[in-house]
Amino acid sequence: MTAHNELEKVDGVSHLPRCVPWEEKYREGVLALFSDVPHKRQLWHWQFEANPFLLPFNPVVLVDEKDQVAGFNGVMPVKATKRGEQVEVLWSCDFYLAKHWRGQGFGSQIKHELHRTSSIIMALGISDQASHVLRHLGWVPDDSVRSFRMVRRARELRSLALWGLQLINRIRGRAGLLDRRFTYSQETSFSTHSFLPEKDHVDRLWRECAATYDWVVEKSYQYLDWRYQKHPLGRYGFVHAEREGELVGILIVRTHSEHLRIVDYVGPSNDGQLKQALVDYAVNRWRHVAQVSVMTSDSQLSKCLLAVGFVQLRGKPRFFRFEEKPSQMPWFIMAGDSDGEFLQAASEFCSVGAT
Repeated sequence: MTAHNELEKVDGVSHLPRCVPWEEKYREGVLALFSDVPHKRQLWHWQFEANPFLLPFNPVVLVDEKDQVAGFNGVMPVKATKRGEQVEVLWSCDFYLAKHWRGQGFGSQIKHELHRTSSIIMALGISDQASHVLRHLGWVPDDSVRSFRMVRRARELRSLALWGLQLINRIRGRAGLLDRRFTYSQETSFSTHSFLPEKDHVDRLWRECAATYDWVVEKSYQYLDWRYQKHPLGRYGFVHAEREGELVGILIVRTHSEHLRIVDYVGPSNDGQLKQALVDYAVNRWRHVAQVSVMTSDSQLSKCLLAVGFVQLRGKPRFFRFEEKPSQMPWFIMAGDSDGEFLQAASEFCSVGAT
């Protein structure tokens, strides 16, 4: 007799865990599942309840016969644009199932319930085990997301190998890069700030460039302000690119110790020279860091990174999509789009504070 059958026979009623609608009373139980993430409580309201698009928080909650939380799949609803047309999509995050309920199909039950909440669901940074489950449930792996790194100071054998590859990439891209840098130096000015440009300027830029993307998370001021300026623990820098007094692009970065991360880009999807100039500016502006890393699905930005001297890493971050109507059009994805980056930002901020 299986564990399921034994449980089902008690009082003739099923006592198996079940999915229930979200209620505030489950919050403490969910937080208890993530007790090994000390900053989760500090992020909760910002991440789940202060949605920049005023979209509702409807996660999947699994409870046992005592109405205690046994599993959870968090969600972050955002607005995206499909060639300029606005569409609501969902980021899946913070999936957890209590250990004693694992291996009995309840993880799949949670995911099936999640499928009811949105026609387009995305997840980035999926583990080996989770990727097998998602494939089985009809999620499609998207291998367009790649990781790049530039090492400034080689201290290990692996770093020396990366250093050599960087040198080769830099030599290959040097001539074209110098030409583009000269062109942009005459037209565009770059500056670094701890704040976004003014709201009207950011929203104008987004309106002008949104339709140049196939699929992209909406990068309005409202979203960027919530995502980067209002992060309870993370601290971000903003490179403003201006031409003749008009905002033409934004590069969003974060530093920790001697590591610079380029986490987001706002601007035309088809302006390779602007992307090249922004990356080149950032690399030189933070020349004191030991390494620079970028994660992106954008093939044009990838070429810009290689031209500056970045190396593409072998491992690819796992990006999965669940779509009722599958689309072949590519997504523009960067590290800042998913929950992984802001969780890492919080963790590193807390580690500095503890030190």
